[in-house]
Amino acid sequence: MLRIRPVLLALLVAAYVRRSGANTPANCTYEEIVGVWRFSESSQTADRMEVCDNGTIFVNNVTVELQYPNIAVDEFGHKGTWTMVYNQGFEVTVADRKYYAFSDYKIVSYVVTSLCDRTKPGWSHDIEGKKWACYQGTRVKGPFVGANRTHTIADSLALDHDVFRQDPAIINEINAVQNSWTAKHYPQFEGIPLTDMHRLHGGPASTIYSYPTPADVTQEVRRVADTLPEQFDWRNVSGVNYVTSVKYQGYCGSCYAYGSIGMIEARIKVLTNNTLTLDLSEQDVVQCSHYSQACEGGFPYLIAGKYGQDYGFTTDDPYLECTPDTKRYYTARYGYVGGYYGGCNEPLMRAALVRDGPLTVSVKMALSDDFVSYGSGIYGPTGVRHRRPNGEYNPWIEVNHSVLIVGYGSDAQTNKTYWIVKNSWGDWWGDKGYFKVDRGVNAMGIESIAVEAIPVPIPK
Repeated sequence: MLRIRPVLLALLVAAYVRRSGANTPANCTYEEIVGVWRFSESSQTADRMEVCDNGTIFVNNVTVELQYPNIAVDEFGHKGTWTMVYNQGFEVTVADRKYYAFSDYKIVSYVVTSLCDRTKPGWSHDIEGKKWACYQGTRVKGPFVGANRTHTIADSLALDHDVFRQDPAIINEINAVQNSWTAKHYPQFEGIPLTDMHRLHGGPASTIYSYPTPADVTQEVRRVADTLPEQFDWRNVSGVNYVTSVKYQGYCGSCYAYGSIGMIEARIKVLTNNTLTLDLSEQDVVQCSHYSQACEGGFPYLIAGKYGQDYGFTTDDPYLECTPDTKRYYTARYGYVGGYYGGCNEPLMRAALVRDGPLTVSVKMALSDDFVSYGSGIYGPTGVRHRRPNGEYNPWIEVNHSVLIVGYGSDAQTNKTYWIVKNSWGDWWGDKGYFKVDRGVNAMGIESIAVEAIPVPIPK
């Protein structure tokens, strides 16, 4: 079911443009964040809806050192944790307070300069979700202080005047070069504006310019993995289905909301022994979250995790106003599988999946890649790209798409191992809305940055 009302799509895109810090094209590395930071904080209030922008008045300072791999130590010796949040910003938890902000940047034409030694105005609060404040970070010591990096972003507006085409010869070529999966033609995508196809794949504000490589597998992790079942699927655990139905995101870059909420819904079913099934509102996330970019994109860590803990999820769809006082289901704790950005790997993902429920993951591809044509089988990229009948390629624009892993298995005939993944393109796409993808080889970056969140199944 399309949850983002068509009449609201233009409003949501406009809201994205107006939001403070909404577009996040910054591209910062671990080495550009680790070091000593000064956090300047405003007066603390009880208002979690406070807008943090360049007009904020800061009254307090605290110094925090971010150490390898995820240790944070403040000036008083209190120890906590920190993590990169994709390449967009970082979150710190220390001395019973949480801090999150996007990294700063500037744009001239389509050239982005990432100002990684300072942040945009961000949000802080105590670990109970009270005593909110705005803050801004400045790195005062560390490698590459003052060194700015630049990159070029795609002119996504240029897509407005072009449409997506599926040449039957390309479908045949995909099927001819491999026998692991079958491609098919989708008339639903034919002639769709490329701007809409871009949003379907994640949107321009969901780009991750450099995925981390999966972490090394320790002997302890390998021992745990050896105890796991060879096959596992949350859609059929002793005959019980713990996964909610496949939804359709439409041509709004809201896969981050669907992947996040799909995990929360499924894990609530797991926690309640399948006695509570919820249909949570993706529209509430898209319309109301300060941590995402409406229909232009977002990231699961900030939605399944941070938004879920700070604001909660509701079964009510907002129309034109956000109402935080509605009954909500909150996230108790969250993080990247492995504990921090860059700590994830395939055995850790299987262990987390079996233990607590489905995982939200991100996959990378190009807008013209073959994935959109998946029909059945175990997907692996072929390198064949969609071209128009005249031989021209559809534009190559890298995208980042959020989906939900619900299980894993292996194929006895080919010895291929795979993940079972729920998409948000409707049940007419793929294998009734699902796809299988190569496991253990980090296909599409799927084993790099899995996110897990533990929900509270009792609303408040």
